[in-house]
This record gives sequence, C-alpha cells and structure tokens, in this order.
Amino acid sequence: MIRALYRSQDERLRTDLRPDEFAAALQDGGGLLWVDFLGEPPGACEPILRDTFGFHPLAVDDALQESHVPKVDDWGEYLYLVLHAVLFDQQNGGHVDTLELDVFLGQNFIVTHHDQPIAAVDHVWTSVQRDERHLKKGADHLAYRLADELVAGYMPVVEEIDEAIS
Repeated sequence: MIRALYRSQDERLRTDLRPDEFAAALQDGGGLLWVDFLGEPPGACEPILRDTFGFHPLAVDDALQESHVPKVDDWGEYLYLVLHAVLFDQQNGGHVDTLELDVFLGQNFIVTHHDQPIAAVDHVWTSVQRDERHLKKGADHLAYRLADELVAGYMPVVEEIDEAIS
C-alpha cells in the first residue's frame, strides 16, 4: 500500500494524492508531503524513491533491504533514519522482535517505508489528519512525532516482559 498525506501551501489537506502527483507536491516549497510505503515490493518503491524523490541509490537500497541497526545518515538534502518498533509475543514463548521503520526526512517531505504494519505509524497518520497543527509544524516535527510514538510503544512491551518473567 502506498498512501500519501499532502498539506499544500494554502493549507488544504489531501489524502488522495497519487504517486504521479508526488513530484508536483514536492515543488510546493510551503507544502508538506508524507508518503508511507507499507508492504510494497521493492519494484514498486524503488522508482518513486529514486526518480521522484531523487534519493541516492545506496539509501534506497538500505531502505528496501531490511535488518539494519537504528541509525541516521546525512545525505545533504535529506536524512535517512532507521528506527524500530518493539513487539513482544508472549504466546510464542516470550519472543521479542522488532519492526524496522525507514524514514527519509527532507525540508518539506517525509517518506516512511516498512514491511509490516506499525501501530505508531498508523497512530500518527490518523492523529495528524484530526489535528493539522502537527503538519503545520513541518516535516521535522512529523519525524519527531513518529520517533516519540515508537518509543512510547516500548513501555507496554517492557511491562509485558516484566509480567511474563514474574
């Protein structure tokens, strides 16, 4: 699934933006574009990431190849971040797992890529549509909201682990 949120310079919010409209949205210096790739095959993501956004091929390869440690790479015009959500599966012997979230952060855009649904991403996605003030604060604030929501999700996992070993 490829979904997009776009707040134009004149403050209109669109949630129906198609991939062929992303380039025009990026040209709106006062706008903000969030594109979220969920479970899309690399063949669908790669042309958009490379051609529309102009991300470096190594950064694109990193995003499309899972299993990276959390990191931040500065590519000049944008940052590439790898963040992780934590899951605890008590039913399968208390297995702790992580879900990778790849983030490209630019001046007027944020692009997220993940192979599986991440509750924190969905929560932020929904909340910014209810309260557009978060979009008015810029792409960096949106990235902060995502990171904050991911970290907030760690606490229930820690509590579940504590209960399981008690």
